[in-house]
Amino acid sequence: MNPRIALGLVGAAAFVGLAAAVTTFAPHAAAQGAAPAPSAGQYAEEGAGVGQQATVNDPPGAPPDPSRIIVTLPNQIKWTGNEALMYGNPTKPGDPYGVLVKLAPGDFSAPHTLSTDRWVYVLSGTLWVTDKNDPKTSYPVKPSSFVTNLAKTTFADGNRAGASEPTMLFISGVGSADNHVMGEYSRKTTVSVKDPAGSAPDVSHITIADIPTTGNVNIYGGGQDSDTEGAPYGVVQGWAPGRYSSPHYHPHPRYIYVIQGPWWVSSSSVKNTMLTYPVPTGSFVQDIPHGIHWDGNRLGEKTTTRLYITGVSPATNHPVDENGNDLPIPPRGAGRRGAPGAGGPGAGGR
Repeated sequence: MNPRIALGLVGAAAFVGLAAAVTTFAPHAAAQGAAPAPSAGQYAEEGAGVGQQATVNDPPGAPPDPSRIIVTLPNQIKWTGNEALMYGNPTKPGDPYGVLVKLAPGDFSAPHTLSTDRWVYVLSGTLWVTDKNDPKTSYPVKPSSFVTNLAKTTFADGNRAGASEPTMLFISGVGSADNHVMGEYSRKTTVSVKDPAGSAPDVSHITIADIPTTGNVNIYGGGQDSDTEGAPYGVVQGWAPGRYSSPHYHPHPRYIYVIQGPWWVSSSSVKNTMLTYPVPTGSFVQDIPHGIHWDGNRLGEKTTTRLYITGVSPATNHPVDENGNDLPIPPRGAGRRGAPGAGGPGAGGR
């Protein structure tokens, strides 16, 4: 993979209190509820060093080591028009890519066809999609929805005129010579949000899935458990307050968009929640291959942290000890997704 990511390191100032394949998908675990109050044993497991987990009222830890985790804040993302290439090369055959798209009212694409599937997560606003040649036939797709443009079929999409807000998308896929996503949304439409909506597109061309706003969901590919070398995947993951993963690394890069933050991260091999650093909503993060990290959500946060994670498999979690040495990889179903206070049910062990 040849990532091209707008890189930026979070400065020393704290961001305290910031808040906020394809036709089917299946949750990896039950939806998370409110995090239970940690027991004394859980405090010890967290290794806070002061007899309790860190809360949002405690000082943040240091920014993560950029040789392990690269953080790009929202104001550091480099936009070219209404698009920002976050990694990969969409026109290079076989190269996984990820693009942020921000569509003003009236921004629309021309009808086109791709030789590979394209995956679109609707972050905010409404995406209007059609498998015909006229924006008047476009159909509304709400936020927290997932759209697949199936290979070798015609589609167009965008934001109708008169919309009250921009439409934010994260588009991922595997590069092909006919992919022109950069510059794709250069057309304007006068079709208005007040005009009648079209019918839902043919599912042999475009599929639409509602993504639950709680729990963890494999959206495309094999997700967290895929063993197929180089296969792309997309996962939505949630962290309830007080839940964390443990120090670990992955063999391949992972790319994370913070749908709802703050997301508390550390690049230390020591699990101490006082070391975690807040990454705000709208940030983009790259986990460097073999870069040790762990993450979660501090006690006292009022919302569940939500992440959209893309990458290529295998996405194996390799746990490490406090010295950064490898530990045995737990078998599947035996704690890879954490325990209460350490990732929690459905935490995904990211």
